[in-house]
Amino acid sequence: MNKNVQNIFSDKVFQDENVDKILKENNYSDALVILLRNQKLDYQLLEKNYSLLQDIKTKTFQFDGFNIDAQFNPGRIKSTKADVSKEGIEKRECFLCLRNLPKEQKGINYKDEYLILCNPYPIFYEHFTVSFPKHLPQRIKGSFNSLLNLSKSLSKYYSVLYNGPECGASAPDHLHFQAVNKNFLKILNDSESLIKKYGEKIIDGRKKEAYCINDGLRKFVLIKSKDMYFINTLFANLYSSLQKVFGNGKEPMMNILANYDESYGWELYIFLRKKHRPECYYKKGIEKIMISPAVIDFTGTLILPREQDFKKILLDNISEIFDEVSVGKELFDYLKAHLKKTHQM
Repeated sequence: MNKNVQNIFSDKVFQDENVDKILKENNYSDALVILLRNQKLDYQLLEKNYSLLQDIKTKTFQFDGFNIDAQFNPGRIKSTKADVSKEGIEKRECFLCLRNLPKEQKGINYKDEYLILCNPYPIFYEHFTVSFPKHLPQRIKGSFNSLLNLSKSLSKYYSVLYNGPECGASAPDHLHFQAVNKNFLKILNDSESLIKKYGEKIIDGRKKEAYCINDGLRKFVLIKSKDMYFINTLFANLYSSLQKVFGNGKEPMMNILANYDESYGWELYIFLRKKHRPECYYKKGIEKIMISPAVIDFTGTLILPREQDFKKILLDNISEIFDEVSVGKELFDYLKAHLKKTHQM
């Protein structure tokens, strides 16, 4: 690593001869396996919270053609309750800035661009935070190519996730992604059946496909291609169309899952949002369900940090939550028609 990068990342890069050898072959996935194994030994908070994953509870809800899991995970209470208001952010230190990371926390240098850290509050058994070294706001515009490149670099084991600044990101003031083992993401297994049952193909070209899918809970655009230019062009069109519709100058509300496969290339899921948290989050007493939907919830695993919510949540509650935070059918149909018209092959 050159001196300038060492200065950027300070002393937070994990030092290991085996990792250095692996990274010479650009094998970031196996480097992360070694990082996680060592951080469990050296970083007490991480080891404690990973051990708590053994006690999480899960129950499955059957919808028409797919399942949604509810996971009781008390370790995620901090993220679910995060005060992401302007005032709340200004009051606290940024927990992703290098100077504020715990002394024991180390990461993998990703191409001198990002530091990949083990997430000390995991949802799954392999859960990483990919943090930009400088304190810049959470924005997908300008970092979209990084999302694609990361998902390709980590594709041996992992998919890469993005939460918009008003869609579940607990650090909307600091640019970051997440990476998790792709085997835990239910929607990747459901993809083909969702396309057949609920999808409408809006672009059908040679190794360039795009679908709009409304499965009754989620409304999302799915892009499948090896052509990075095609993906960028389609995403830019979707982004600008949403900005015009909402007209508030903010980033359009979305969560993104990027998965890469050598056979067909990228598989990009763009979940379209209209609201950060459902009304049940703010209610009192028995009517309250503390849930703050983010990208992992949209992939098929709802995170509930309170056991009382896990016990009482029903299929109807899940339907209401997704309906409340997802874009409406009218807007989704408009976007579908617009993308079809502007990307005729």
